[in-house]
Amino acid sequence: MWRSILGEAHELRAERTVAQAALAVIAGILLSGPLALLTVALVHPQPPWQGPARFAAEFHVVQLLPYLGGFVLVGGCVALVATLCALAPPERRGRAGVALALAAAFAALILLNYVLQAAFVPALVSEYRPEDNALIAAFTMSNPRSLAWALEMWGYGVLGVATWAVAVVFGATRLERATAAAFRANGVVSVAGALATALWPGWELTVAGGVAFGSWNLLVIVMAALVIAAMGRRSRAVA
Repeated sequence: MWRSILGEAHELRAERTVAQAALAVIAGILLSGPLALLTVALVHPQPPWQGPARFAAEFHVVQLLPYLGGFVLVGGCVALVATLCALAPPERRGRAGVALALAAAFAALILLNYVLQAAFVPALVSEYRPEDNALIAAFTMSNPRSLAWALEMWGYGVLGVATWAVAVVFGATRLERATAAAFRANGVVSVAGALATALWPGWELTVAGGVAFGSWNLLVIVMAALVIAAMGRRSRAVA
């Protein structure tokens, strides 16, 4: 009896932790996406890429807001995959473990990129020198053909494979099957974005890229909201 009660209490805590991680994902999306981009657009927007000199002249610290919010998003995504792995039944823990390893690879790629954007690039432009032009062009996300965009899109492509793999945790109810479908859809969309970056460098800062970015933000918010709803239903069933 006591073992059963303790097991149910542990499951309730795990489901609440998953829901909290999903909330962090939603917060990260809002802070790095709509809220940050609107603030930058209103306070000090960076004009379209015209070279390192113009970028340095137009640089302002407020332009770092999307990357600071991005740290929250990365942490939330890793926490969500990790906590979902803890709920995987024994026969599915192998696939869940793969998802966790992929989430770690995603975090390494994206955190490297955001450190470059939030620390390395600002250091280059704070005392701008023409001899740094190649480094600025290679690492700033204002340049649509920079290394930074490869890190960004391939990093989130790896996360997409992770969400596809960890979708096996869901499936007991219609709500959970819809949640699993959203996780798999994120996998397809994210991998497609990474492949598009390889085939059409610079597409991210086109109109099509903007539409894709907005659609992906909406998909991730829906995905996280479904997780919260599914965990709430599990918690009520256990209680």
